[in-house]
Amino acid sequence: MLNNTAMGKVPDNNYYLFKSCVAGSMYPGIEIAIRFVLDRIGVDYSDDPRHSSCTGFAYHTGVMPLSTNLALNARNFSLAAGDTNKNIVCSCPTSYGNLKECKDILSKDADLRDRTAGVLYKIGKDYDISPSVNHISEIFLARLDDITAKSVRSLSGIKAVTHHGCHYTKIFYRDVASGNFERPMVLDNIAKAFGCDIVEYGERSLCCGMGFHHTLTESEYPEEVLKRKFSSIRDAGPDVIITQCPGCIFNLDHYQESLAGSIGDIDIPVLYISELVALMLGAGPEEIGLDMHIVPVDGLLEKIGIKGTKK
Repeated sequence: MLNNTAMGKVPDNNYYLFKSCVAGSMYPGIEIAIRFVLDRIGVDYSDDPRHSSCTGFAYHTGVMPLSTNLALNARNFSLAAGDTNKNIVCSCPTSYGNLKECKDILSKDADLRDRTAGVLYKIGKDYDISPSVNHISEIFLARLDDITAKSVRSLSGIKAVTHHGCHYTKIFYRDVASGNFERPMVLDNIAKAFGCDIVEYGERSLCCGMGFHHTLTESEYPEEVLKRKFSSIRDAGPDVIITQCPGCIFNLDHYQESLAGSIGDIDIPVLYISELVALMLGAGPEEIGLDMHIVPVDGLLEKIGIKGTKK
């Protein structure tokens, strides 16, 4: 079910790509695939090298103060506001949640707004937080007819489970573009449009285990979460796990092998939604970096009818 109120706010063109630090360092193919899809459907977008990380990781782990987070992201908003393509589109749910939180705070707190505007004035930037903030999966959903019209492949016969990022569904929970915060359907509806069979699993709403503070301060908690998540996913028997978060794909892809000693072999490919959509539009696996994944994707690619990657 589409959330018409949320979807009505999704811009249909002129995107300002907001790049992810985790995607850029660990899975660069995620954003290569995003550009591939946007080029195929012929929309306008900017790939501005001047914007910085949202620093959400530092903010959520408590090592960056709120005032710094606000000033830094006010600068990011200012860059987008001055661009031809002003609609910010994030590949990372943490960037999405952090930018929206900064915008919300600055819109409501006059003192913080004045202090932040003063910081921008010192560096020669105008204070303008007007650009909208969306996640790339919402853009894909909003432009789904245009995307499927360019499809050259199908996911018919493929079984998948979806995992939506908690910073997408559980911070601004009313803004989930399809479904709701307890049962988001953004990824489900995109994959179904290509013929994919989405299968259920009991721990669908459970976090991937990354939880920034827990990841840095204690390893046992994230590992126990991952065990529960993967035990449930394995029971569902999917061909692929589909995500919308670079951090989630890191956790779900990297740690499968290390969990084998406690819950047995898993070996399920994990794809970010842009990688899956780019494949459907004709991208080659190595062209979008699928050979950089930890869990090999060759078995999945063969089921889709694509020649595998080289390791």
